Order: sequence, then structure tokens, then C-alpha cells
Amino acid sequence: MSVGVYKPGQGYWVRVLTAIFAGALVLSGAMWAWNQASTYVPPKPTYTLNLAAVDGTLAEGVQVDLYRPGPTLDSEDELIGTATVDSFLTGDARTGTAIISNIRMNEGVIIQSTRHVVNEDIVGQAAPFGAEVVSAVGISAFDVIYVQASVAGVIIFIGAVLIYLFVAMQRRTVDFLIATDGEMKKVNWSTRKEVQGSTMVVVIASFLLAMLIFVIDYGFGAFFKLIGVLQG
Repeated sequence: MSVGVYKPGQGYWVRVLTAIFAGALVLSGAMWAWNQASTYVPPKPTYTLNLAAVDGTLAEGVQVDLYRPGPTLDSEDELIGTATVDSFLTGDARTGTAIISNIRMNEGVIIQSTRHVVNEDIVGQAAPFGAEVVSAVGISAFDVIYVQASVAGVIIFIGAVLIYLFVAMQRRTVDFLIATDGEMKKVNWSTRKEVQGSTMVVVIASFLLAMLIFVIDYGFGAFFKLIGVLQG
């Protein structure tokens, strides 16, 4: 199949307007997809943990255990997952910030529900590490705008290809548009004076018809009030 325009120059304006209308539909679909894709939540392989009551320190690359406190003070904490420390920064008053990745949580548990980060067996470290998780903020693998742009771009690309194939190259479609253009040229378009005259006739006729209906309605209303069917 050769690439080009089938019967170029014939049915020009019908084909151009058809392409513009189809392009507007494609752009509307792309805009709708863009808005829908904004609700997509990218994966968050990395989290920033804001810690309090920090006891000890963490080295890069060590594995920490993530615990959830038990329902009572006497009950044991529940192990809910593990993670690898990418970095750890100690703050003031036993606070700190840890960035973790390679997170493996138990089924049905999310990282935001954790309250403790504990690692009791760090190789080469005499004392265990413990801290309370004040907040956990996920770091997205990528911005959602890339998903929006990709989805909208694919729709626009596919739409442009389809418009080109059916409006410029498809023989059956092009012949139909050319025939439509030929029939449109045979239409006897009214002159401006004729349009103005016809418009005035329609406006006056509509006004007279409204007045006639009003008079008839008023007359029937007065008659029915006179014979006592309607009360004033």
C-alpha cells in the first residue's frame, strides 16, 4: 500500500472538515483519558520514615524489621514486614529520618500502619536499634504526569493514523466524501435577502399565532367563569 493521499484535491473541503471534526473527537477523548489517568497512583518502592524515640543508629544497606504494636502493653509486637535501609539521618532529641526500600509487607498490611521499626540483629553492631514511626511518606517511582502524557499521546497517535487512513487513503471513504462534495455543490443556497425575508415571515407568523392562542385561551377562560365551571 502506497503512502499518500488518494485522489488529492478532490472533495477538498469536505475531507478537511471531516478530518477536523474527527480530530476534535480524538482530542476530546485524549483529554478525558488525561483526566482519568490523574487518579492513577504510581507504585511507591521507597518510603521516608520520620522517626521518634530513636535508640541506636542504622547503616546503609542493613535490613530492618517492621513491627506493629500489640493491642495491650503486655502483648508482643507483631512482625508485619521487612525493609532495607537506603539512608539514615539522626536528628535532635532522639529523632531521625530513614529512607527504606525493598519493602516486603505481610498481605493486607500497608507501610503507613506501622508504628515501630526494630532490628535486633545488625551484624557488626553491638546494640539493637529501635524507633517509633511518626509518619511514613511514600516516594513514587515516577510522576503520574508521565502516565497521563503516555495515555493521551497513544490516543492522539492512533486517532491521527486512523484519520489519515480513512480520510486520505481509504478509497471507499474518499470516494464517498468526494461524491458528498459534488452533491453539496448542486445545492441551491438561498441569498441573504431571501434568508432575511423568510426569517421575518417566520417571526411575524409566530407572533400572530401566539396572539391568536392567547385570545382563544382568554375567551375560553372568560366563558367557563361565566357559566361557573371556573372560579375567579
